[in-house]
Amino acid sequence: MQENNMDELRERFIKMCPDVITTISDMIGNPETPGSVKVQLIAIVLDRALGKPETPVKVTANAESFEEAEIELMAMVRQIQIEHGMVPELPEKGGET
Repeated sequence: MQENNMDELRERFIKMCPDVITTISDMIGNPETPGSVKVQLIAIVLDRALGKPETPVKVTANAESFEEAEIELMAMVRQIQIEHGMVPELPEKGGET
């Protein structure tokens, strides 16, 4: 019986897909939709349509501990986000008073 409920639920979701796709398209085309939301929506659509890309990543760290390596990795992620306009660049600490 539980499998039948899942099948019914899946059918309901499949029937909703055209409306969901239209809504996503409208949101992406709307100039008032924040850029970060558009990026997330586009990524979701591409992941579903094309599959998630396989991207080998090789990261080397000069850290002496896991904590230092984690800080370096997070700094790299932050820099990528800044370069792609996903987050604002913050002013450096101690610069202005």
